Amino acid sequence: MIKKTMFVYGLVLMLALCLVYTRVTTRSLYLQLQSLQQQRDDFNVEWGRLLLQEARYAEPRYIEKVAREKLGMVFPVREKISVIRLP
Repeated sequence: MIKKTMFVYGLVLMLALCLVYTRVTTRSLYLQLQSLQQQRDDFNVEWGRLLLQEARYAEPRYIEKVAREKLGMVFPVREKISVIRLP
């Protein structure tokens, strides 16, 4: 009888320890999930910012402005433009 009781107590203790371990692990994983979701949201915000920046850099006005200011480029005069027609 004592062996059965000790076995039951041992089993209950083991199940209690498993429950504590499961709760601690679950809490840890939940905190990690929240951290990763926040990181995902930050990346989405940065991605949106980069898309806006890309659209700005692709505008002809911006390209022309950079070409004039940084590269010193100008439109050629009409006399220096030649058109080549292919047969």
